[in-house]
Amino acid sequence: MRARSLGLGGWVVLGCGSPRAAKPPSADSTAAVPEVPSPADTMVLQSGQYRIWLTEGRAASDSTGRTCFERSVEVRTDSSRTKVPLLYVLDNPSRLDRTHVRAILSYRCAPLAAYRVELATGRPVKLEER
Repeated sequence: MRARSLGLGGWVVLGCGSPRAAKPPSADSTAAVPEVPSPADTMVLQSGQYRIWLTEGRAASDSTGRTCFERSVEVRTDSSRTKVPLLYVLDNPSRLDRTHVRAILSYRCAPLAAYRVELATGRPVKLEER
């Protein structure tokens, strides 16, 4: 180490050497979800020109530690793919009519709320509390 005068009567001590590596977080401080394999994209429903697919998603676990894979919903036609924003499901959506499906939002491996999804735009609208 070396010391250097600031000229105002004070001293600064400068350290040399490599910085210390940060300590990794302890196992207790991270709530890691075990790795759950991601299934392949799966077409689950067709309504006219629209095909409803379950695509990538997220691994989740409930309060008891049970794990699941909540999948995102995608509406496909011959010329487009529209992801339904922020809608992760455990079960397949069901057809409401020619232009809408019903999907149950899942959070931490449990059903949370039902949504009506407009197939032309992918827009979800909350239907009811569960």
